[in-house]
Amino acid sequence: MIRQIICAISFLTILPVSTGQVEEKDLLGSCRFFPLAGWVLGGILAAIAWLGALAAVPPLLLAPVLVGLSAWLSRGLHLDGVADLCDGLGGSFSLERRLEIMKDSAIGAFGVVAIVVVLLCKVAGLAVLLAEDVQLQNLLLLALVPAMARLVILTLALKSSYPRAAGTGHFMVGKVGLAILLPAALFLLPGWWCGLPALGVLVAMVLVVFYLRIKAQKSFGGITGDVLGAAIEWSEAVGWLVAAGLAGHQ
Repeated sequence: MIRQIICAISFLTILPVSTGQVEEKDLLGSCRFFPLAGWVLGGILAAIAWLGALAAVPPLLLAPVLVGLSAWLSRGLHLDGVADLCDGLGGSFSLERRLEIMKDSAIGAFGVVAIVVVLLCKVAGLAVLLAEDVQLQNLLLLALVPAMARLVILTLALKSSYPRAAGTGHFMVGKVGLAILLPAALFLLPGWWCGLPALGVLVAMVLVVFYLRIKAQKSFGGITGDVLGAAIEWSEAVGWLVAAGLAGHQ
């Protein structure tokens, strides 16, 4: 279990943890700890937000720092997925050509716009979430969103197909089952302290991923690693926006 936890943190973050020789079964087993890796990332962001609030840093200055830190901690891997996904969707009407575009390391206009939009959405959500006196509930919601994002991508992998013979995400797409999904969901239990805002955030993020699942299946013939990465970024952006809106009405 410890090996799988370390593997999840190593795969999803830039944190210097060593897993040694990793096999596909280790990667698949680590999926149940993806939300835990999200809590690690979210906890770091919440701690920085709390320190920033103590130092009276304006939310509009603090939010971009948190978004930049989030991208750095995840090695920018998921943002690359956002760009590749949108370049693929906008660059061709052919399934085969879309897959080729997504695999290309170059970034196009659609990808640039997508990254800008998702980052702006994150900054807006965090700025509003931290606009008032920072409360424990808001900090918990801030930390909860990355954990939720890394749970909902498992639903993308559940009963899905991978459109290529190999690639990032191949180890989990179509291989994640309830034996992985249900234990992973238990890591979200602390979030229910937030009540209805947490439920609203989860519902919004599930809807985002559900749309991506349908769109990817139709446009690419399955779920790729880029789709998984994009799902994390877009669900985080929507999650923080919804959290900001709901937290302000409590």
